[in-house]
Amino acid sequence: MKEVVIVGGGIVGLCCAWYLIESGLKVTIVDKGTFSDGCSFGNSGMIVPSHFIPLASPGMISKGLRWMLSNGSPFYIRPRLSLELAQWLWLFYRSANKNHVLECAPLLRDMHLESREFYDQLNGRPGFNFHFENKGILMMYQSGHAEKEEVETAEMAQELGIRADKLTPSGLQILEPGIKINARGAIHYPGDAHLAPHNLMQQMILHLKQSGGEFLTETEVQSIGEDDHKNATLVIKNGDTIKSKIVVIAAGCWSGQLMQRSGFRLPMQDGKGYSMTMQRSEGMPSVPSILIEPRVAITPMGDQLRIAGTLEISGMDEKINQAKVHSIRKAASDYYPDLKIDTARSTWYGYRPCPPDGMPYIGRLNENSPVILATGHAMMGLSLAPCTGRMIRDIIIRKSVNKKNDKFDPARFA
Repeated sequence: MKEVVIVGGGIVGLCCAWYLIESGLKVTIVDKGTFSDGCSFGNSGMIVPSHFIPLASPGMISKGLRWMLSNGSPFYIRPRLSLELAQWLWLFYRSANKNHVLECAPLLRDMHLESREFYDQLNGRPGFNFHFENKGILMMYQSGHAEKEEVETAEMAQELGIRADKLTPSGLQILEPGIKINARGAIHYPGDAHLAPHNLMQQMILHLKQSGGEFLTETEVQSIGEDDHKNATLVIKNGDTIKSKIVVIAAGCWSGQLMQRSGFRLPMQDGKGYSMTMQRSEGMPSVPSILIEPRVAITPMGDQLRIAGTLEISGMDEKINQAKVHSIRKAASDYYPDLKIDTARSTWYGYRPCPPDGMPYIGRLNENSPVILATGHAMMGLSLAPCTGRMIRDIIIRKSVNKKNDKFDPARFA
């Protein structure tokens, strides 16, 4: 009988393990892979208190309808007959309202801020150097419509206590001297940060192993059952079973399928994203940016530069959409005309777990369940993971400082 089993070895699972091991619990992390790839390795590496608006927001409805008409757009849903997708879209539509945004914004802000502090303190500790930098993030735009939307978001950010500075083209050049930028302007969020996620993951895994964490590779969990609400049994693909007092589901995009096979409804869609990583050279930007119209992220990571983007709901389609890749490269070149992108460089892709309301699932299946959810962070897994890990620790050791919040409740759509 194991004490705590965490299903999923991405950044959320590792942060849960971090806090639980620090609290003296014995933790086993199982993953269907080898702890060497996935969204936690190939993402844009941004820590974003500025991203306090959930994916399900009023503006996403109209944008999504426009973007869905183009295969190369920032947001794309592959047409297919799927009752699960239809239900997800209905729940997304129902959630995309102003009240939902106003209720979620302070929650997401606080999670991002707590996580930023965690990374800031962790970087530089013995065994850790993942290129964490507090340079903020630029939300750059080329059109008047995008400028208007970003200014409105900046005003909301300031109401939440998040600093947001509007920059003109000349202001951009002061922040990025010597870099040619083709933009109408930008909103600079100096409280945001960035890091190299692949370095962070490798260093966290090594530390957790040295701290007594057990890692089981190529262990695919097929289903989970409860034993009278006291313990849980995990059924492995090869037919073996693992019994544990507590199970934390942090399997990212696969969490929905796993819970469905276990008899629990957890609406989730994959949000496939792509990235390319290249060696940095003269003329590359030093401040991370998000290019608003194409929704492309540009992040310096030590001696490398990563370009990432798109949200493609494709039903876990493993095919690389070349139109998407072309759009990402073109957008980067449009905004940074002198940026030399190696067109022969291989493209990485991964799946982001997207609940229909844009809020993660964090909590027990029910009051006495040994099964706890820590998944559904969409594009913000890296930025929300440390706070999620702390919340999971508090749930397990029964701290009363955090009251249950329906916005995180895994059963909110059941």
